[in-house]
Amino acid sequence: MRRTATLLALILAQSCTVEANDVLDWMKAECIHCKTADEKALCDDGLDNDEDGLADCLDPDCKGIGCCGKLGNEDTDETCADGCDNDGDNYTDCLDWSCSKSATVKTCKSPTQEPEDTPAACSDGLDNDWNGFFDCADYSCSQSDAVLFCEGNDVTCSDGVDNDANGYVDCGDYNCSKNKKVTVCK
Repeated sequence: MRRTATLLALILAQSCTVEANDVLDWMKAECIHCKTADEKALCDDGLDNDEDGLADCLDPDCKGIGCCGKLGNEDTDETCADGCDNDGDNYTDCLDWSCSKSATVKTCKSPTQEPEDTPAACSDGLDNDWNGFFDCADYSCSQSDAVLFCEGNDVTCSDGVDNDANGYVDCGDYNCSKNKKVTVCK
């Protein structure tokens, strides 16, 4: 394993350093002088690539690379659209209640308030009816007869998938177990 890690470090080092002789310097850091997405991924792969006991954003070498250094509140239009879990609660951007429930964050809402009960409105990544929920996580989508891909009908309530991404699957989801039109959970 150590030999493979060293070989990988040497291969990546050639593309990640400014000068060819910086291999040893590079091996001391998660990634120095990162430029490409593959190189930046070293700071988001869950591994301690430089074997200093610190992985990814916990390693000071990754400060400012990708989502590293963007920790803090997730409650502004900027932080709710940056692709990072800024507040560290395992929810990113509009999937985070700090974003979707905020009265001041506009990024997660459609420009005009409208019903959220059509396939288009239930798959656009926005809170169309401005109730703090969007797409399949919105009760209007799961109850709509026109929306067949959200948790709330016999097919999606028996497919083994958490279609509304709320942590509950099929009959364990309130949208299935309490929905009168779903027969597979009776």
